[in-house]
Amino acid sequence: MSLPGLADTGLTILPRQGLRSLGIAMVAGLGFGIWMALADTTIFASVVPPVQHAMLAESTAAQRIALFARGAFLDEIALRLFALTAIIWLVMALTGKQGSGHGSGVYWAAILLVAFIVYPMFSYGYFRALDWSGLVILRELTLHCSAGVLWGYLCWRHGWLAALTGHVSAHLALQPLLSI
Repeated sequence: MSLPGLADTGLTILPRQGLRSLGIAMVAGLGFGIWMALADTTIFASVVPPVQHAMLAESTAAQRIALFARGAFLDEIALRLFALTAIIWLVMALTGKQGSGHGSGVYWAAILLVAFIVYPMFSYGYFRALDWSGLVILRELTLHCSAGVLWGYLCWRHGWLAALTGHVSAHLALQPLLSI
């Protein structure tokens, strides 16, 4: 058995379909950002972390967008470019399966692992500070971990730059809406 090369993972950095991929990512990100703002001001309003309230009071939407765009860039490097690629490569190496195919279990396993296991470990300081009631857990799974699934899907189907575009676009919608 020969080990797969990184190119065998099927992932790309550049958008697979050029501007179309970036447009899909931007629309997905903006929609997800709107969903997050609506969820935090309605369903999860009682469990929004105090640090989020403080940030809203102390900074403008533009300042938060700049801060979170930087964070999105770092997250996408660590979580999609490195962790997702490494996990896909490792699963392929261990199972001998290639990652090609639209519904490949190799990709979905890696995307879910990164979103629900690696991301919380990567964000340990944030997660450690939360008051872990049932609604807080539901909020984190619904908003942050599921966002990781979307960014992972965009990375797989449209390229790493599309995942980054989607992630940043979410904050372009989310941060101004949280100020209202």
